[in-house]
Amino acid sequence: MNVGIFLAALGISMLELSEAGAVTAVYQGIYKGIKPTLYAVAGALLVLVPTFTVGRYIVYLPLDYVLAVSAVILFYFGYRLLRSARRYFKGIRRGSTEEEKGDLVVVFTVSAVEAFEAALVLIALIPKGYLSALTGTLIAAIAVVALTVALKDQISRIRLPHLKYVLSALLFSLGTLWAVEIFMPISDLFLLAFFFIYLTVNYGLLKI
Repeated sequence: MNVGIFLAALGISMLELSEAGAVTAVYQGIYKGIKPTLYAVAGALLVLVPTFTVGRYIVYLPLDYVLAVSAVILFYFGYRLLRSARRYFKGIRRGSTEEEKGDLVVVFTVSAVEAFEAALVLIALIPKGYLSALTGTLIAAIAVVALTVALKDQISRIRLPHLKYVLSALLFSLGTLWAVEIFMPISDLFLLAFFFIYLTVNYGLLKI
């Protein structure tokens, strides 16, 4: 086993999947049952299964097109999150069935996005050590699930409207970063700048 590849896969997978786990825990506290968890698992598997099934050949996919489609999806769901958060802050309510459906789609999307973030690194590690990358990712997933269960009560205290506000800024930021990457190289450090910009802009939109 390649220790370097294993540690890299373990670290990036824990970092990205832990964000999906936190979001899932919040929704789990709202809807009860296992629906949010199933949506989260489905979102992560949608990305990670093809990543490890296709293996090293995934590096031949047209990444620019993947980034373009992904950016559009992120902007769409970022807009939906922001619109939903604004309804909460303005005291507007819709039917519970429609709201639940939209929220659970968000859980699925966030999990898929975080898994995709990890996959962007994993596809570079897989050709150098497939088994090491796979083992690191599996252990990270198990660790994230365990930590999410252990800290579920603390995480579930986060207010949903505020979570949607922050997540909308994150999705808009990632979408912007990936869109720019299609045309020119850009450091991931710009993600932090985009995030604070969208936090400010979205806050202003919530107050309109």
